Amino acid sequence: MSESLEALKSRLHSGELSVFDVLEPVEPEDYRRAVQQRRTLMALGQDPEVLAAFLRDLQEKTGDAIGGIDDIDKRLVLKGGEGRFSRMISEKSQAFTRNASLLNGGSFEACLTQYKALIGHVEAQWRLASEVCLGRNYPLAAFIAILVMEEIGKLTHLGEDLIWFDADPRRKRGKGVATNHRKKQLIGVLSGGLINARLDRVLGVDVVRRILGEAESGVLEKTRQSCLYVDIGSTGPVLPSDVVSAERGRELTILAGELMAEELGYFPWEFDRMLDSVVRFEIDLGMPEAMVGRSAASVEQDDDSYRIPSEDRT
Repeated sequence: MSESLEALKSRLHSGELSVFDVLEPVEPEDYRRAVQQRRTLMALGQDPEVLAAFLRDLQEKTGDAIGGIDDIDKRLVLKGGEGRFSRMISEKSQAFTRNASLLNGGSFEACLTQYKALIGHVEAQWRLASEVCLGRNYPLAAFIAILVMEEIGKLTHLGEDLIWFDADPRRKRGKGVATNHRKKQLIGVLSGGLINARLDRVLGVDVVRRILGEAESGVLEKTRQSCLYVDIGSTGPVLPSDVVSAERGRELTILAGELMAEELGYFPWEFDRMLDSVVRFEIDLGMPEAMVGRSAASVEQDDDSYRIPSEDRT
């Protein structure tokens, strides 16, 4: 550990500085400085005293803006509790420690170019899903939305890969990406959906809980397979539109966009860009801006009061 970091920890221990004093504003697109700041914060977070002081300062500064541990516990209970949370942590940890980095450039600039290409690909896929959904091709929108969720699961450690672009010694070398559809879907949905107050507000806790279960049980994968192909049932042909309703297509497209912003918006300017696109789409669907807008209050909607708008409202 460098002397400068030790000196910084000493000033934090004495109360001369708070962690918020270390969090100097980073200009949009200044990835190098943002990465350096993240590394410093990760190193500081290994010190229990510094971490405890940071959490106290955070609660003081945000007040009721974040619910704290009690609110997190409540959300976990509503969505399957500790078991799902433990599985999410395990899956994400294994993805980082057991798999090769998704970035293999020889310099920070080369890795950043690869990083931006991967993020841009997922954003483009979600934009396509939203356009198809607004065009009322709900089975195709659902298919692309599930694809986006899989890509989110596949790229779950992309941010860490950029932060440790110069070979974190903890990393093992192996297969860089997951290939199992169900596993990618599960990681993508668990990572961004388990503790997400905004998603609970926009879709409703019951919908989020149901889709978490679908990702675990394989129902989401069955939906993906039903989105493109005609099947022959006992009473005749079964079309994708018979399987994927307008509401289903919309909820999956909304979910994919919200998960994208939550999980792949690693830096503030990325999160803002992604979420702005998602909010515009939700408003285009007919959802009230008071509920989906960036300034909306963080309160859950009663399950009976929330409905994705029907087709005749768009």
